[in-house]
Amino acid sequence: MIIAGALAAFLFLGLGSSSGSGPVVGVGSAAPTFSVASLIGGTPVDLNALGPDRHRPVVLNFFASWCGPCQEETPLLANMAKAERAKGSTVQFVGVDVADKPVDALPFVSKSGVIYPVGVDADFKVSSGLYGVNGMPSTFFIDATGRVIGQHFGPLNQTQLDQYLHQLAGAKG
Repeated sequence: MIIAGALAAFLFLGLGSSSGSGPVVGVGSAAPTFSVASLIGGTPVDLNALGPDRHRPVVLNFFASWCGPCQEETPLLANMAKAERAKGSTVQFVGVDVADKPVDALPFVSKSGVIYPVGVDADFKVSSGLYGVNGMPSTFFIDATGRVIGQHFGPLNQTQLDQYLHQLAGAKG
């Protein structure tokens, strides 16, 4: 019942964003900065501190444990984040869990193998309010200067993710 209510609220807020209730962050625009509570507690997840302040590109993914396509995509992102880290890449992956309960999100993130920071957006302030996300998963590719160089709505596959990472590697910022 709670999940259905959260899903209905997300869809309502998301559909409203296309009529002007929230900005849609486009390619070439500055990525809105945010700081949200960490899913695991401790230090908040801060986009600038993880990316532009450290001159690092960011893969920013909005997801939820109850989202079917997210269940397919999250392990791919987790594996790619591990591979990027192993080769010494500066790309920082950041997850934002939307409209989810920690009791559901924590096992999902753990089972998926996520090693990157995950923030909590229970009230849609970041997903719908700042980014204009109206469906999940949604992923934004942000260069080291904080500029959006790519966006993808829906689940990514390996080829698409490789192409976006190649763009991030080639972005001069």
